[in-house]
Amino acid sequence: MITVAGAELTGALEPVPGFIESNFNPLVYRAAVEVLTGREFDGSRLAVVVCSLIGDATTTGLASRLLVDGQVHNAILFMQATANAVLGYLSREFDLTGPLLSMSTVDDDPRDTAELLLADPELDAVLLLTVELAADERTAAAYRLLGRTPPTTDGATALLLERDPQ
Repeated sequence: MITVAGAELTGALEPVPGFIESNFNPLVYRAAVEVLTGREFDGSRLAVVVCSLIGDATTTGLASRLLVDGQVHNAILFMQATANAVLGYLSREFDLTGPLLSMSTVDDDPRDTAELLLADPELDAVLLLTVELAADERTAAAYRLLGRTPPTTDGATALLLERDPQ
C-alpha cells in the first residue's frame, strides 16, 4: 500500500536565500516544505525527485542574454540553472541523505521513476516535485515543438509517496 500526501503552489513566492532571479527553486523549495514539515521520516530512506519539462528557463534565459549582450556573466546563475541546485538546500534543512535526482519529463513519467525507487527496500518514500515556469516566447516555442501546451503561470506540485510500514 502507498500513502499519498501532496501540495500545489502557483505564482510568486518569497525568495529562498542564495537563489535569485527565478521562481523555479523557490517553488521547488516551498512545495517540498509544505509536504515535509511536521512529518516524521528518516532522511536516508527518502528519495527526492525534481521533475520539469523545460527546467529553470528564467535563469538560463538570463544567462544567455548576458552572454549575447557581452555583459559579465553572473557565476551564481550557472549553479541555479541546474534543476537539482535547490536539493542541496532542502537536504540541509531536512537532513535528507537519500537519493536526490532531477529529470526531464519529455519522455519519462515521474510516476515510473517513483515506482522504481520504491522497489528499493532501503527506501520508504519518494517525494516527487514537479515544477514549470510560465512560458516566454522562447520556451513557448520549445513547448510547441514538443507537442505540449505552454504554461501561463509558474507552478509546482509536491507528491509524497510512502510505502505502508506494515
